[in-house]
Amino acid sequence: MKAPVNLTPLQKDYAVYLPAISTFYSTYISKQRQGEFVPQDRIPQGFDRGIEGMNFLNPEEGYFTYKYGLYSAGHAQLDLDKTLVQDSMIQNRDRKNTVILGDSGGYQIGKGVLKFDWHNFEGASADKTRSQILNWLELTADWSMLLDVPTWASDHIHSPKTGLKSFDDCLNKTLHNNDYFIRNRLGQTKFLNVLQGSDWETADAWYQAVKHLPTEGWAMGGKNMCDMEIALKRIITLRDEKLLDDRDWMHFLGTAQLDWSCYLTSIQRQVRKTVNENFTISFDCASPFIATAHGLVYTNAQHTNKRWSVIMDKAPDNKAISQAFDIPFPFESEIGRRITQGDVCWYKEGMENKIGKIGKTSWDSFSYALMMAHNTYCHIVAVQRANNLMDIETARFKPDWREWRKIKDSDMSDEFSDWVPRNVLYFDRFVEELFASEKPFEMIEQAKPMLNNMMGMRLKGGVANNTFNNLFDEDQKTGGVEDFNDPNDEKLLELEELYHEGLAKETV
Repeated sequence: MKAPVNLTPLQKDYAVYLPAISTFYSTYISKQRQGEFVPQDRIPQGFDRGIEGMNFLNPEEGYFTYKYGLYSAGHAQLDLDKTLVQDSMIQNRDRKNTVILGDSGGYQIGKGVLKFDWHNFEGASADKTRSQILNWLELTADWSMLLDVPTWASDHIHSPKTGLKSFDDCLNKTLHNNDYFIRNRLGQTKFLNVLQGSDWETADAWYQAVKHLPTEGWAMGGKNMCDMEIALKRIITLRDEKLLDDRDWMHFLGTAQLDWSCYLTSIQRQVRKTVNENFTISFDCASPFIATAHGLVYTNAQHTNKRWSVIMDKAPDNKAISQAFDIPFPFESEIGRRITQGDVCWYKEGMENKIGKIGKTSWDSFSYALMMAHNTYCHIVAVQRANNLMDIETARFKPDWREWRKIKDSDMSDEFSDWVPRNVLYFDRFVEELFASEKPFEMIEQAKPMLNNMMGMRLKGGVANNTFNNLFDEDQKTGGVEDFNDPNDEKLLELEELYHEGLAKETV
């Protein structure tokens, strides 16, 4: 029996990465609790704790454990009786030793994944949806986001469906949703006030309109979550207006990059040191689950001064190695240690899949769940290792941010560490000085070239559109650039839409 690994103590005082848990994944844990959803002969022999061992929220049974996660109303079962069964991994957890942040589903409403009555926004039908989401959040989550309407819901792509034409339309609809949540909340979850905006002017207009709400924390959306200049200005404003003193949580939506995990750690530490010792910054991404839906596996992580990335490639999928239970799974994780390649490549030549056809793939639906578990472990570890390396190198190097200059990728003259990109080292020192400064906005203005450089590729795909290559190195055979941080990724939705059947959509 292999000893489980608890990743939570390794989190130390780092900003918290929240795996955006797929409903497809949670189904395997949840349904197995009700019966033999996964047949006994399909469970890997190395799984001495059965399917429950894949539940990283279970501190007693998980093969690896980690106390944090995000779960979205946009894909969940909103019926309160049904969710207790279908989302048991989330609902039936040890709430004293786990933390779930609930996403209200505003993104999914804007995309049309979660149906909403846009034509009668303040009517009974829309209120029914609001009520379902609110009740589900209060049943499910320790912390939850208010139901915002992202500003992109008024762009030319989404406007025909939503009927929204402008920034003001999105803000006014959000104010209506916020008012509904505040009036009808029961106090069973702590709410985060979501901040949107496409630039400083619109971000500030949004902030001024919503800052009075009696919530317990903040969520950074739009440019607030990807433009460091805007993010720092907002955090300093919140500090100066005493709106961090008793607001203990701030979430950055859809933030996947490893360097940003360190930037957020540096900010969190300074807020804790100077304002609120209970303050936590979190960030989420769904990449471990979405990448699996595309048949990709985390193979390694790269931590050098020039590149912090999670490396992945096409996962083995070949019927010739089906049921090769003497071939270990080649990639390291607490899941990988317990499975063989045959546990993943399950179908052999001539073997019918669950819909009675002979498909091209050797994977069955459970193969996807195994790879999601492996990828999730690897992503958590990659984030923690990045922060660990930052701590080692910031103890050695304390560069003056005023000396920062833009350099070419090939230029190594301004690199201090072999392991940590220079921007991480410069930023850590910058933030420490920023929170002690009497003129923080002047400092931010002076540091603008550095802060813009830190954004890098995060803004090139647009707001809330971090692309696959921003985080991952991929083999050329996997195709071009794809958005692997979009919770509505088509291939992931195919898995989630069929979760109730326990089937992946297998290629025929």
